[in-house]
Amino acid sequence: MRPNNREAILKTARKLFLKYGYSGISMRTIAAEAKLTTGAVYFHFKNKKDIYKTICIEATEILIRKFKDVTAHQEMPQNKLISTYDAFISFFNENKEHYNLLMEYKSAYDSGDDTENDEIVAQMRLLMSIMAETITQGIDQEIYRDVDPVKLSLLLASVTEGMLQYKKMGIFDAINVSDREFRTFMADIIGSGILKHR
Repeated sequence: MRPNNREAILKTARKLFLKYGYSGISMRTIAAEAKLTTGAVYFHFKNKKDIYKTICIEATEILIRKFKDVTAHQEMPQNKLISTYDAFISFFNENKEHYNLLMEYKSAYDSGDDTENDEIVAQMRLLMSIMAETITQGIDQEIYRDVDPVKLSLLLASVTEGMLQYKKMGIFDAINVSDREFRTFMADIIGSGILKHR
């Protein structure tokens, strides 16, 4: 059993899921494309869903690392907050496969699943907590007014994900809005809404 089989399976599966969708491939398809036996694939993963979830967990881990990296290099809460937007953009630009698969997972997510034990939901909650902590720092330093950090984090994450979907569809190019322009707009609008007036 080659030690890099697991990574080869994940790399192959990412490409196949993106090309054919979750329902369009099987464990046999993944094995054949990775030039492995089906048994070798089952040695590492119990089923196709296990592979898919592993890829999505990888995606959230990449995004969490980006969040932590960008916020660690900022002192002021307002700079930290806009840097989480930068992390989303970086993830979109540099990790397209992971981004697309994570968005597909989210769109097909079954709310009947046990979300308390879902690793991907737990990872997304961690992302939200990083944003909420940044907002709380701003409130504690009396830079931001007393807003609900969790709800604001949810709003910002939702707006950013929606914006990235519009960007992916080419709408930003069609209406001639650059990433830099939208970032400045976001910082201004969000800042105006939550800055504490002195």
